[in-house]
Amino acid sequence: MGLTSADFSEVAGALGCTVAQIRAVWEVESGGGWFTDVRTDILASDGPGGFIDGPHLPKILFEAHIFDRETGGRFRASHPNLSSARWNRKLYVGGSAEWLRLNKAMQLDRRAALRSASVGGAQIMGFNHKLAGFDTVEAFWEAMKVSERAHLDAFAAFIRNNNLLTALRQISNYHAACVPFASGYNGTGYAANAYHIKIAQAHAKWSAI
Repeated sequence: MGLTSADFSEVAGALGCTVAQIRAVWEVESGGGWFTDVRTDILASDGPGGFIDGPHLPKILFEAHIFDRETGGRFRASHPNLSSARWNRKLYVGGSAEWLRLNKAMQLDRRAALRSASVGGAQIMGFNHKLAGFDTVEAFWEAMKVSERAHLDAFAAFIRNNNLLTALRQISNYHAACVPFASGYNGTGYAANAYHIKIAQAHAKWSAI
């Protein structure tokens, strides 16, 4: 389930970057790929052989404001915990219980629900499935449930399809060299969260090994 040195070497070769560069951005942008302590009631919530088929599940975060957008707000009044006109931190339940929120939303509109949650090590949104290399959101989710290597491959595809390869290859131990990737991947808030500094520090660590 976990990633190996060979995994990073293969992906670095495919992207034309160094192992230190891909390891640095994965370390900073990834929060770890799996819930390994999923409650039995969560696993049983959609029945035997259902979509939630543990015992381990990839990390997810269901975004009510995205579900609201994807469904045109038609569940906003009836399911305010799942559909919200604006982002609201209080709606998150956290941990593997986010799968219960996803399951409930899937019962309302399956495709919209799958497009409205981020999943895996790099927390790629379902609506970005094509940028992650998948024709359908269903195929994307099925792959994300298989392995952390699938998460890394999706991350690599996302970088490639967002025209971030040049920025990735520029990453070094210097903060300024990491700004193009940090801003391109995280948006304008990269500086406030010091993503460029974190990437440079991670690169220094991995390039010294």
